[in-house]
Amino acid sequence: MKQFFFARIPSICICFTGIMLSSLVINLLSGWPVSPFPFQVLGWIVACQGIDWLLSFLDFKHWLHYCVVEGAVLYAVSLPVALLFRWASCTFPSIAAYSLIFLAAYFFLTWYFRRRQQLLAQELNQLLQEQQKDSGMES
Repeated sequence: MKQFFFARIPSICICFTGIMLSSLVINLLSGWPVSPFPFQVLGWIVACQGIDWLLSFLDFKHWLHYCVVEGAVLYAVSLPVALLFRWASCTFPSIAAYSLIFLAAYFFLTWYFRRRQQLLAQELNQLLQEQQKDSGMES
């Protein structure tokens, strides 16, 4: 399971991103029509990482509080961006669909990174316990 969380998922994401960006650059250089959508999404992901980085300076007492604030801030900033870039229209069904997609993606990413942290913590705790056993045997 650790291999899946630490190697496979990031590898898939990195390969997909590299292939998409390479394809876009090749299409741009060869004069083929290119949609601005992938560049908009890439820029938005980088901006979201900046927002997340800024939030990391706040002192949250509980992980859940951080998640609620992060989700609310990202949604509050994402919806106007989605409307500006026409990823969603200003109709109730469109905003509802965008909101559901945002929530699903946010919950999945939050779960994924939380699970990665849990697996890492388990591994570190196991190593510490083994180290304590080994040092206890030497005494």
